[in-house]
Amino acid sequence: MANNDQGYDPFEPGHSTPEFEQFARENQKYRKASHARGGAGGQKRMPSSGARSRSAAAGGAGPRAAGSRNANSRVASSRSGSPRAAAPAGRGGSPTSGGSGKHASRGADKTLSQARAAGGRKTAGRTAAPMQKASSRSSRSASPQPPLQTPEPQPVLARAHSKAHNVIGVLVCVLLAIALEVFGYNFQFFYSMTYPDAGSYLVNGAQPSQVGTITLDSSSSSFEITGLNSTVRSIHFTPVLSDAAGAAKATDSKIQVVISLADEGNANYYANPAVSVDPADPATTYISLDPAGKCHSIKVNMTNLADIGAVQVSGISLNQKVPFDFDPLRAGSVLAILLVLFALRPASGLYSRVRDSRLTSHRILIVVLVVVQCVVVLALVLSNSHYVSLTQTPSYENQFQYQKLAVALTQGHLYLNDVPSDALQAMANPYDTQARAAQGVPYLWDHAYFHGKYYVYFGILPCLVFYVPWLLVTHTGFPTWLGIAICDCVYAAGLMYLLSAVCRRWFPRTSIGVLVVLDVMLFVAGGGIILARTPSMYFMPEAMSLALVSWGLGLWVSGTSRGYIERGKIVLGALLIALTMASRPQMVLSAVFGLVLFWPFLRDSKGDRGARRDVMGAFKVAMVPFVLVAVAVLAYNAARFGSPFDFGANYNLTTNDMTHRGFHLDRIPFGLYAYLFQPPVFGSQFPFLRQAYLDPAYQGITIYEPMFGGYFFLYPMTLAVLGIVIGRVRAQLKEQRLLPLFVALVCVAFALCIFDLQGAGILMRYVCDFGLFFALAGAIVFLALLQVKSEKRLTKDWTTQFSAVGSRGAVAAAGEGAETVSVYRISLYFMFATLVLMVIMNVMLWNVFGMY
Repeated sequence: MANNDQGYDPFEPGHSTPEFEQFARENQKYRKASHARGGAGGQKRMPSSGARSRSAAAGGAGPRAAGSRNANSRVASSRSGSPRAAAPAGRGGSPTSGGSGKHASRGADKTLSQARAAGGRKTAGRTAAPMQKASSRSSRSASPQPPLQTPEPQPVLARAHSKAHNVIGVLVCVLLAIALEVFGYNFQFFYSMTYPDAGSYLVNGAQPSQVGTITLDSSSSSFEITGLNSTVRSIHFTPVLSDAAGAAKATDSKIQVVISLADEGNANYYANPAVSVDPADPATTYISLDPAGKCHSIKVNMTNLADIGAVQVSGISLNQKVPFDFDPLRAGSVLAILLVLFALRPASGLYSRVRDSRLTSHRILIVVLVVVQCVVVLALVLSNSHYVSLTQTPSYENQFQYQKLAVALTQGHLYLNDVPSDALQAMANPYDTQARAAQGVPYLWDHAYFHGKYYVYFGILPCLVFYVPWLLVTHTGFPTWLGIAICDCVYAAGLMYLLSAVCRRWFPRTSIGVLVVLDVMLFVAGGGIILARTPSMYFMPEAMSLALVSWGLGLWVSGTSRGYIERGKIVLGALLIALTMASRPQMVLSAVFGLVLFWPFLRDSKGDRGARRDVMGAFKVAMVPFVLVAVAVLAYNAARFGSPFDFGANYNLTTNDMTHRGFHLDRIPFGLYAYLFQPPVFGSQFPFLRQAYLDPAYQGITIYEPMFGGYFFLYPMTLAVLGIVIGRVRAQLKEQRLLPLFVALVCVAFALCIFDLQGAGILMRYVCDFGLFFALAGAIVFLALLQVKSEKRLTKDWTTQFSAVGSRGAVAAAGEGAETVSVYRISLYFMFATLVLMVIMNVMLWNVFGMY
C-alpha cells in the first residue's frame, strides 16, 4: 500500500532493488564485452520471467520498461526470481544506463506523487485514498525481452570469495571463544603450576589434617593459619552455607572475605581488599596472594555472615594447584556474542539487503530475534536468585505489596489488612523519618500510610492483570519475577513492532542489519536488561508501562501510515497508552505522540469540511479510552485519599517526608547531570564499573541512590540524537514530517527525567521511565543516516552521494568515480561501535542491575 505522506513507495511498480540493478549491470557489461570480442563471450540462453523483469527495470530496454510505471505492475527483484523490496531509482537505487536515468526516475516519482495527491478523499475518518492495487504478477511475463547473456564467472567468484570470508570469520570466532575459555578463564590453572610447596603450617593451632570442618558465624567469623615461613601464592578453602536458601533470599549468597597477612616486610597483620567467594563457583575459592617476602601467618575473616548465616569451611590449603575448568555454557555465551557481532559487522551483507516484510525469510528472522530476546529475558530473570526465591517475611514486606493488595481487593476493600501500630497512629507527623527512628516507631517500609490505614501507592493495573486472577485460581501470591518476565517479553515484541512500523512508514530503505542492531539497542537502552536482571516489585509498574507504550505507539504509527486513519488501530493504541495511568501514571506523557501523528491529517484537511469532520471524529473516538481510564483511576484515588488527583505517592513511609518534598528548580541541574551526564567511574577489578560519587551543592533534601554513570555514557547509541545538527538529517526529517516527532521524543524524555528527580529523587531504575524516548530519538537519526543507497557492500572504495561534501551539483560534476566523504560509512561504524560498547557496559553493569 502506498504512503501518500512521503511521496513515494519503494515497493511501487517500476522500481528495482540494489540486488536487481547489480544483476542487470553485470549482464550488461558481459554483453558489451561479448560484442567487443565478436560475439564469442558465451552461450545465449532464454531468461526466466523474473530475469526479464529485472532487465526491464534496471536497463530501461524494451517496451516493458517504459510501460511498467504506467501500468503500475510490480517487478521481481531477486536473482532467484522471488519477489523483493523494490527501491525508488531516484532515491534509493543507483541509476543504470539506458532509458531510465536518475532525472527520469525523479520525474516518474514526482508524477506518481502528484497523482496520489489528486486521488480524492475517503470518508469515515480517512483523509486520503490509498493507491489502487498493482496488476497481477502474471503480467510481468507478457512482453518478450531480448535474451540475456550468460554472466561471466566473476560474480560467482565474488560470492564464493564472500562465503570463504564468512567461513573464516566464523572459525576465528570459534577459536577466539575457545582461546578465551582455555587461556583466559583458566589462567590461574597454568599460573598455579609454578607455585612452590608451602611446607608445614597450622590451622587454628592444629595440623590441617586434624582440623576437619570449621563452623563460622557472625560471632566467630575468622580462622587463622600460623607456623609459616615460606612463599605463599594462594589460599584455598571450601565454604558451604548452612542455610543456602535463606542466604539466597537475603543476598546473592556470596561471602565477602578479607584476608590479612603477616610477612617478612610486616610483623603485624595488614588487611588486603575484600574479595567475593561464591560457594556455588569453585573457581572463586582459589584466592591469589602476594605477601612481601615469605609469609608468616594468615587471617581469613568473613565479614557478611550476619546476612547470609553460618558457613562450614573445610579443605583449607596453601599453594593449591587450581583445577582446569572448561565451562561449555560460558564458552557458548562468549561464542554467541562474537558470532552476533561478526554477523552485524559493518562489512556484512545484511546492510545491503533492504528489509521486506513480504519475504518469509525476513519475517522468520524478525520472529527469531524476538524469541532470542525473550529467552535472554527469562535467563536474566532466573539468574537473580534473590528475587526468584524471595518469600514474604517481615524484612521484605515492601516487596509483597501487590500480593497484599490482591487479598484486600478480593475481600472488597482498598486498604491493606496490615494494622498500623498505635505509636505510628499517635505521631503528629508520621512521615517524619528521623522522628520515627528516634521514637522507635514500628511501621511498614515503603507503604503508603493515610488516616490510620496502609495503602499501595503503585498503580493498580499489574495487580488486576496478574495478582488477583492468580490468587483466585491458585489461592497463592503471584510471583513478581514471573510478571516482570512476561511484561519484558511483551516489551521486546512491542519494540520490534514499533520499529518495523517506523521503517515501513518513513524509512523503507532500511536494511536488515540496521533493523536488527537498532532493535537490540532500543531494547537495552530502553531498560529491558535492567528489568530482567532486577525482577523487583518496584520494577513491576515500569515493566507493564513499557510494554503498553511500545505496542501503543506501534499501533499509532501503523494506523496513520497509509495516508488515512485506521480507527481500529488508533483506538486500541489509545487504550494501551491510557492504561499507563493505572500502572505508571507519568508514562501517559507518551500520548503527546498521538497529537504529533494526528496533526498532519488535521492540517491537510483545512478547507474541506468533510475531511475535517472525519479527522475530528477519529480524534474523538481515540479520546474515549483516555476518558474512561482516567475516570476509573481518578475514582480509585478519591476512594482512597479523598482527592481524584492524589495518587498517594506522597504518603510513602520512606527515607524522607514526601508530603513536604515540594517542587524546587534548584534540584534540576544536579539531577539532570546525575541522570544523563555523570561520567562513569572505573576500577581495577571486574566488573570494573564503580559507583559514581555524587556531591550535590543543593541546600535541601534530595534523594539519590548509587549511580554508575549518566544515561548517555551507559547507552552511547543515544548520542545519535546529536546527529540532528547534520543539515541533511534535518532536511530529511523535515521532508518526511518527522522533525516534530523527534522534538517530542526528546522533550518527553527530559520532562520524565525532571518529573522523577523532583518527585522521588535520583535512582538507577528510573532510567526505565525516560530511556526509551531518548533511544527512539537516536534510532530515528540512525535510520535517516543509514538508508540503503547502493547495492555495494561497505568496502574500501565504497562511497555514497547521500553523504557527499558540497552541493548536489558538485557531486554530479565530480563524476561517478569521484571519491566523496561517506556519512553512511561513518554512521554505520558509529552504530556498530556503540553496539559493542553497550555490550561491554552491560557486562560491567551485571551486578549493578541485580542490586536490591
